[in-house]
Amino acid sequence: GRPRVFSDLAITTALMVKRIFSMPLRALQGFINSVFKLGDIPLSCPHYTCISKRAKTVNIAFKTKTRGAIEHL
Repeated sequence: GRPRVFSDLAITTALMVKRIFSMPLRALQGFINSVFKLGDIPLSCPHYTCISKRAKTVNIAFKTKTRGAIEHL
């Protein structure tokens, strides 16, 4: 197969941003690329299909979002 261009950390970070902002993968890719561009950072976000495929193999160490309203705060 093709070599992995993006680290597991890059994929996990993208998935965390996706979870925090509740956005689809295509929007996530554009959002992260916009942040890089605004910060004049010479990086690019993994393609949304790459994130989708790699999401199945990276070890995600953050909790899933709770369902419904948060009432205990």
